[in-house]
Amino acid sequence: MKHYATRHSAAERHVLSAVPRSVARQPVVLDPAGDPYARVAVEAYAEACAHEQPWLAEALQRQYQLSGGTPSSAAALWRAFHEAQQLAREGQSYDEAAWTHVALHLCGVLGAMNL
Repeated sequence: MKHYATRHSAAERHVLSAVPRSVARQPVVLDPAGDPYARVAVEAYAEACAHEQPWLAEALQRQYQLSGGTPSSAAALWRAFHEAQQLAREGQSYDEAAWTHVALHLCGVLGAMNL
């Protein structure tokens, strides 16, 4: 059996420490009708897996009725943010804490928009 260690930033550790272990181990269900982040998550996941697992991307699009629809502005913002972060990681002056700070604020803004 292999053991994998995951490194988390200070902000991620703070967020993770606030979640009781019993809650963290419960299955997660995405409900686009009641959760403004669910559609964003499904859109991003479908896009991320489309190249290697097109059948999964298509199944997600059908189940969450994404096909033919316009991606939400929040999903587009998250994709642009993550693409920019990936490019920044390739540079010499990448600062994980700064990117985490921006991500937390972006999350707050998108939540305030009540998407």
